[in-house]
Amino acid sequence: MLHTKDYKQLIKLFFCFVVPSVSSQLLSGIYTIVDGFFVGMGTGEAGLAAVGLAYPFTVFVTAVGAGIGVGGGALISISTGRRREKLAERVLGSMSFLILCASLVTSFVLGFGAEYFLSLYDVSAKVAGMSYIYALILLIGSPAQIFTMGFLGAVRNDGYPRKAMYIMISGFIANIILDWLLVIVFPLGTAGAAAATLASQTLTAVPLAFHFIGGHSKVRLKMRCLKPSVAICKNIIRMGFSPFGVQVAAALTMIMHNWQSLAYGGDTGVAAYAVVGYIVPVGVMLQEGIAEGIQPLISYYYGANLHARRRLTARMGFSSAIVIGIICSALIFVFRTFVPSFFSMKGEAAAIAVRGLLLSVPMFPFLGLAKVGASYFQSVGRMKLASGLTYADPFFLLPLFLWMLPEFWGLDGVWLAMPFANIFLCIAFIIMWKRESSARIPRVTGLFL
Repeated sequence: MLHTKDYKQLIKLFFCFVVPSVSSQLLSGIYTIVDGFFVGMGTGEAGLAAVGLAYPFTVFVTAVGAGIGVGGGALISISTGRRREKLAERVLGSMSFLILCASLVTSFVLGFGAEYFLSLYDVSAKVAGMSYIYALILLIGSPAQIFTMGFLGAVRNDGYPRKAMYIMISGFIANIILDWLLVIVFPLGTAGAAAATLASQTLTAVPLAFHFIGGHSKVRLKMRCLKPSVAICKNIIRMGFSPFGVQVAAALTMIMHNWQSLAYGGDTGVAAYAVVGYIVPVGVMLQEGIAEGIQPLISYYYGANLHARRRLTARMGFSSAIVIGIICSALIFVFRTFVPSFFSMKGEAAAIAVRGLLLSVPMFPFLGLAKVGASYFQSVGRMKLASGLTYADPFFLLPLFLWMLPEFWGLDGVWLAMPFANIFLCIAFIIMWKRESSARIPRVTGLFL
């Protein structure tokens, strides 16, 4: 079907990959919202603030897994597109080695550094304590998240996007049940919420990994391929640098917003941002779903020299990102006043959260176009362009606007920083796309000589 010349079949193939990917990301977003729902109900405003402060550091773990998974997955798709199945198996083996090593390193470094990281925030002792225990459990248990994110991308690139989606659904259901048990029935507070998340991630990681050793995959994980290749590992890291940066950007965005929310709103401002931080990432994840959904197709078409199909898939991805961005903006605008009460938030913090949602909603169409654009460049090996789109936001645009706008508009400026940054990022992508669409895309060198 990947080589079909039927236009309708190409569109059907696009949705066969994008819909499961978007669904999985939507579930991940709901996964986080459910966590916040039970935390708000069981621990109140302090618990919401605590999780909001700790959560960005756990996103660094997600970044490592996503980088390895998407980078390795892209190389698997390019290899299979060129009919090099044995090379695809070697990529999978090296990717598995990197996942194992990264799991051990992040668990040790981030787990033992949790207290130091959280000491960067000047918050009350109650919030600090709840935040520390939440972060400690998830950071020490980071291998579960890295295995999940790593093999999720590989399963999609192996041609099983629906299977990846169903596994994510099972983890989502497990998380709801465990959150209810460990936060409400047995009131363990933020520790219970973290334990529920860790357990559900483990239940998701196992079947994803077993896909490649259970005899059901197209690309098999064989013992002889587990010996890592330095060249392949370098290319996985290079190809995964952009998706790694996407997740790091999300974490840095949250950390910078937490700092400015504390500076201009105190503990109440941080609690309000926690609510915004539960809702806004859902729209971001939907856009990520489109970006990850088109990646296997674009990488395959690129590897097989099917350039017209690659460009068609890219344009469908850009259009989908804009449409979903508009829908997300409209939904948040309509339901903004109901969101704080869902998280058991009232009073001043709820009013601030509503205003934060209102000022943030214009960002999604612009954000989607930039994210899908970065994924496109990453999928065809244009890592400088992909990295430019990925890292310009957290390291230049967002810090600039978070510093400038609050000087004029206070806490409102904190919320407006995201739309401003994404508008400029979108303009940069449009310029890059126009230049690249008229130029020949060079083939990836190094691994595929």
